[in-house]
Amino acid sequence: MLLISALAACWLFVIVLSMALMRSAALADADAERERRETGQGRARAAAVAVAVAVPIAAAAASDAGAQSATTPCPGAEAAPDPAHLGPAREATLCLINAERRERELAALDFDPRLIRAAERHSADMVDRGYFSHVSLGGSTFVDRLRRTGYFGRCSWRAGETLAWGSGVSLTPASRVSAWMASRPHREVLLDPGYRDVGVGIAAGTPARAGSGFTYSAELGRRRC
Repeated sequence: MLLISALAACWLFVIVLSMALMRSAALADADAERERRETGQGRARAAAVAVAVAVPIAAAAASDAGAQSATTPCPGAEAAPDPAHLGPAREATLCLINAERRERELAALDFDPRLIRAAERHSADMVDRGYFSHVSLGGSTFVDRLRRTGYFGRCSWRAGETLAWGSGVSLTPASRVSAWMASRPHREVLLDPGYRDVGVGIAAGTPARAGSGFTYSAELGRRRC
C-alpha cells in the first residue's frame, strides 16, 4: 500500500510539473508573438540580442591585451585620445576594426551618424552615472538607444554593441580593439559579416571613476529598407 501511495504521489508530481512547464512555454510563445507583432522584426531583434550580450571588458580584464598591441598602420591608434578632440581616436578605432575585418575578407564598416550619436551618448552616460553595462540605469537597451536615433526606421535590421573602458596603458584605441578581439563574444560582434554600419563613441573618464581613462562604445548595424 505504501509503495502504491508513493508511486501515485510521484505521478502527481510529474503531472503538475509538466503542466507548469507547458504553461511557461505557452507564455513565452505568447510574449515572442506579441513582440513580433509590435516590432514587425522579431527575427532581427532576436539575432541582435543574441550577439550583443557579450560581457563588457573593463581595464582590469583588458590591460594585458592592450599592452601587447603591435604597432598598427592606423594613425593615432597607439596614442591616448585627446578629450578635446576625440575624432582622431574614433577614426583610429574604426581603422583598426576594419583592418581586422579586411584580414578575414569581410566588408569594411562605414560610420553612420545615428550610430555615432547612440555610442557617444551611452559612453558619456556610463561615465556620468558610474555604471558599465549594455543596459542603462533607466533600463534602456542598446536597441532602445538605436531606435531613438531613428536608425531602424521602418526597415528590417540587425545590430550589436561592444563596450570597453581603460586607464593607464589600456586607454588607446589599439589597446581597446585588441581587448575586444581577445574576447570571443566581442570578436564575434566586430567580425559579423552582416554588418555594414558602425558608430564609435569615446568619453573621457571611466565608470569606476578611479583616475583618468576613457570609455568606449561601438554600435554596429545594418538596415534593409
